[in-house]
Amino acid sequence: MPLSRLFQLLASAISLYTTICFIRIILTWIPGAQYSKFGRILSSICDPYLNLFRGFRFLRVGMFDLSPAIALCVLIAASSILGNLAAAKSFTLGGLLAIVLYLVWSVASSILGFLIILLVIRLIVLLMRKDRYGSIWDSLDRSLNPIVFRMSSFFTRGKPTPYKNALIIAAITAAGIWIALRMIITMLIGICQRLPI
Repeated sequence: MPLSRLFQLLASAISLYTTICFIRIILTWIPGAQYSKFGRILSSICDPYLNLFRGFRFLRVGMFDLSPAIALCVLIAASSILGNLAAAKSFTLGGLLAIVLYLVWSVASSILGFLIILLVIRLIVLLMRKDRYGSIWDSLDRSLNPIVFRMSSFFTRGKPTPYKNALIIAAITAAGIWIALRMIITMLIGICQRLPI
């Protein structure tokens, strides 16, 4: 069996497993569905893998548990790497590094994009409503506060800042970081693709 065919089979198997894990995660959102016979079968197949990521505390930000998303991103990345290797006519270390950089950027970009969306939504709600208190918004604020005030304190030099201003600073900073990282990763991928090895 040619190596490219083996890579393609592995990519397809990982892609199928990713879909199964995604269905398992969705079932956890439906009350009682994960305890059905189908849910227990999916649990026995997917939970050993998904539990590997649940152990990382930094993937839990307040009420948000990013571990399932990261677990799926790793599977998608592995499938994509194997698929690209199967499609490539020749294998180079630079090409492989470029693929890995692109996939790492995809995961990081998704997380940073999610953060930017949360910051913008919170800012919009804060600007539109006079009473900014409620269980959902309080939980979101508890999750975002450490990030928001850490980002804004860099620019305000530790001076107390109103929450609305801190949100604006954090959203602009996160967007700036996203743009800068994208430019750096694009440049690094170009360098890797030109490597002769």
